[in-house]
Parts: sequence; structure tokens; C-alpha cells
Amino acid sequence: MKQLWKKVHTVALVAGAMGAVASTAGAQITFVGNAFGCFYTGAAPANCSGLLSSVGSLTYSGSTFNVTSNPADGLLSIGRAPGTPNTNNLGSFHLQGGDFNYTGQEFALFVNFTQPAGVAGNSLYTAMITGNLTDASSGNVFVEFSSNGPSAPHTFTFADGTTLSNFVVDPVSINDGDDPTAGSTIGVSGHGYATVPEPSSLALLGTGLVGIVPLFRKRRNG
Repeated sequence: MKQLWKKVHTVALVAGAMGAVASTAGAQITFVGNAFGCFYTGAAPANCSGLLSSVGSLTYSGSTFNVTSNPADGLLSIGRAPGTPNTNNLGSFHLQGGDFNYTGQEFALFVNFTQPAGVAGNSLYTAMITGNLTDASSGNVFVEFSSNGPSAPHTFTFADGTTLSNFVVDPVSINDGDDPTAGSTIGVSGHGYATVPEPSSLALLGTGLVGIVPLFRKRRNG
């Protein structure tokens, strides 16, 4: 019995070691999903229900995305170019004139992945806003997604073994431009690195697990 469990333990250790190296960057992986956000005060929200999409003259609009990682290094970039409606970014901010002190405002961004399926990981990113506009035709507002706390780089795992690691949301700087009646719009971007399980490693892992079966059968019939 001890010898049997020693063999099982060995196989388990080998499988665990394989699991640690059984992923690789460089595959083209398509990620589909959406982003939505809201302004809040106090504790970070679990969702945007009942919260505002604008504060002062700064407005956020959500987005959908359908993007593919770079096969050379696994880099996934969800771009910044705004649109109407937004696509392939993490939403956009629009700033349109008006005097307002934004410093101290907080913003919550939720990034949701629907493909690959079976995602696990924290979808919430939070940001602090600064900027005090006292002239309707000039001034900047900064939306800073911090490098720690809820806005630290996130890792997402998916049911098929795909991993999106170190996914961060980039800071945003927006000015209201020379025409306060039109304002300015800027998209929100993010980036991370995608990895997938190596087929050869998965096949070897399966072979190792199958090898356990005869050990149990031999013990049962012995």
C-alpha cells in the first residue's frame, strides 16, 4: 500500500510540475467582452446600480470589445480610440467645459470577459480623479488607475486554461479643448499578456494520469 501511494504521489508531483510549465505565450487568442463604469464616493461598489455615469461636466460611456492577442508575445491591447458607440476600448470619457473641482472624485470601472468562457478574476478597477477647471476653455482632468489596491494588475483565468495576466487599465488625461461647446473625448485602454496551455504538455499530463489506473486495478485484484 505504501509503495502504491508512493507511485501515486510521484505522478502527482510530476503533474504539478508540468502544470507550472504547461502554458505558453504567443498564441492568437480572441477576447470578447464589455466595460461599464460609474462615479462613486466611499467604499468601492460591487456594481453601478444607482450610481452616476457623470459628475460635473465629465461623462463616462461604456463599451464592447472583440480583440485578439499578438501571436508574437501574447500581448493583448484593448485600444484607446473613442467611437460612437464605443467599440474595442474600455469605454470613453467626455469633458465639456464648465467650472468644476474634480479632485477627490472616485471612479469604478468593470471589465467583463465573455470569451473565452468561464472567466474567474476580479473585474473591478478603481481610479482617483484630479483636476480643478476654472476656465471653460482650458484645463485638464486626470483619471488615475492606481498601481495598488483594487486597481493593481489583475489576472483572469478561463475554463479552457487560458490566462490573461497583469492586465492593467491605463491612466487617462483629458482636456476640454479650445471649444467648450464641443468638449473632448478620449477612450480608455488596457493591456496584459495572454497564455494558453501547451497541447503537448496537456497530452503528457493525460498520459501520466492514465498511468495511475493500472496501479489501482492491480491493488484491487491483488
